[in-house]
Amino acid sequence: MAALPNRERSPVFAAIAIQLVVFGGIYLLRSPLEGVLDYPVPLLWLSLSQGLIAGIITRGFGFSAPWVIGQVIAPPLLLFALALNLPSWIFPVILVLLVLVFWNVAVGRVPLFLTNRTTSEAILKLLPKKKGLHVTDLGSGLGGTLRYLAQKMPDARFTGLETAPLPFALSWMIGKIVGGRNLDYRFRDIFREDLSGYDVIYCFLSPVPMPRLYEKAKKEMKPGSLFISNSFEVPGHRPDKIIKVADRRQTKLLIWRM
Repeated sequence: MAALPNRERSPVFAAIAIQLVVFGGIYLLRSPLEGVLDYPVPLLWLSLSQGLIAGIITRGFGFSAPWVIGQVIAPPLLLFALALNLPSWIFPVILVLLVLVFWNVAVGRVPLFLTNRTTSEAILKLLPKKKGLHVTDLGSGLGGTLRYLAQKMPDARFTGLETAPLPFALSWMIGKIVGGRNLDYRFRDIFREDLSGYDVIYCFLSPVPMPRLYEKAKKEMKPGSLFISNSFEVPGHRPDKIIKVADRRQTKLLIWRM
C-alpha cells in the first residue's frame, strides 16, 4: 500500500486522519446496517469496529506496532472515558500533557525511548578514559543515562539535548537536584547544535533522523570521535563495531569512529 503523504513528518496527524476517515465511513454505514439488522448497533461495537479497521489501515500504510495498537484501542478508550462522565477539563489537560511528553513524535517521528541501566553500563565501558572528555546524548529524554555516566566519570562533561518540553523540564530539574557540576541539559534541536565540541555522541532515536544525523556528525565531529547509536542503523554506512548488550530487549549499540 502506498505511503500516506508526509507521514514521516507528521505521523500523529496521519493517524488522526485515518481515524476520522474510518469514523465517517462507519457513521454513513450505521443507518443502513441497523435497517438490515432491525435493531440499533451498540456504541461499543461501533467503537471496537472503528479501532480494528483503523488499526488494519494503519498497519497497511507501514506504521509500526505501537501505532497500530494505539489506533485499535483509542476509540473504545474514548468511549469508556465518556461513559465515566469525567469533567470536561480533563480531556484538554490530558491532551496537553501528551503533547508535552511526545512532542518529538509529532514533529520528527522520534518516540520517547528510555535507555535501561544495563545499556548505560555498556556505554560507560565504551567511553575513552581521558580527562576533559565531552559526551552528549542527542534526545536525552528524562536524562537518566547521563546522570549515571556523570556520576561514574566526574572528570568528564556530559550534555543532554532534548526538545520534548516535559521530559526536558524533568531532566533539568532532577539534574539540578542530584546531578553534578559536570552535567548539563539544554532545550535544543539536535540539528542546530554544533557537534564539533563533542568527543562522543550517543543517541536512541528512530530510523527517520539517522541518515541526516550521521552526515552531520561526519561533517562536524573531530577525527577519532565516537558516534554511538542505540539499535538504529545508518543505511549505507556499516558500523565499525557492534556491541550486543545482555538485557531483555537484546539491545545493540552501533559504533562509528569518525
